[in-house]
Amino acid sequence: MKKTQDTIKTYWDDRAGLDNSQQSTTMDVWLRDIELRVTSETIQRYQPHQICDVGCGDGWTTINAGIAYPELQFFGFDYSENMIKNANRNRDQYGANNVNFAVGDITKSTNPNKYDFIFSSRCLINLADWSSQKNALENIKNSLGPGGIYLMIENFTEGQNLFNSVRSSFGLASIPVRDHNTFFERSQVLDFMSNEFEIESDINISSSYYLVSRIIYSSICQKNNVTPDYYDIHHELASKLPFLGEFGPTRAITFRKSKGSS
Repeated sequence: MKKTQDTIKTYWDDRAGLDNSQQSTTMDVWLRDIELRVTSETIQRYQPHQICDVGCGDGWTTINAGIAYPELQFFGFDYSENMIKNANRNRDQYGANNVNFAVGDITKSTNPNKYDFIFSSRCLINLADWSSQKNALENIKNSLGPGGIYLMIENFTEGQNLFNSVRSSFGLASIPVRDHNTFFERSQVLDFMSNEFEIESDINISSSYYLVSRIIYSSICQKNNVTPDYYDIHHELASKLPFLGEFGPTRAITFRKSKGSS
């Protein structure tokens, strides 16, 4: 089946309808923990007031960040109605009163100068092609006020390829990009954002984690003929390692919008 925005949306609607657990947006709960930690630390660094999570999914990251910073206002949106139902349910369960969720599509809507901090966590890789991704990035640009911060936590082909080359050297099969994903090319993103943004930081946050969880642990599993388990202690311990190397797909790039931009 050809990948389209409608087929990708259907995938996530169906997945949200079947799973309201922490694994509803990714099976890898410890990678999600890394993403939350990076998001929380970035919020702490810049002290924003109005924060938006683009493609919030089930709201897990937004809710936890909202609980950590009760004095700040958080808003999350996602084009999957079922994901937003789960997000509202989770928010009410945990009592995150400073968090609001709504259905929305970043490729179709924008709120000019509304936010001083926007983040995305593996959201824009769920757009069908680079053209749609550019549209989303343009809307993110327009939704930030001058000097605003965009924290882009997304997957990139360069780290994916390097990571798979190491897997190959260990006799492990390559892990393909999933059908509903379109990974970014780093140089393409940086060139597109360069006119109105400055790069504050650019870190591969998955390299150390992937080397342990997807290579060392996977090799152990292959040797012992057991199925890998995302809750295995190797994942938890790997998630606490410092960020070193380029052997994983997930980067955290912090962009600051130029103060002269509208």
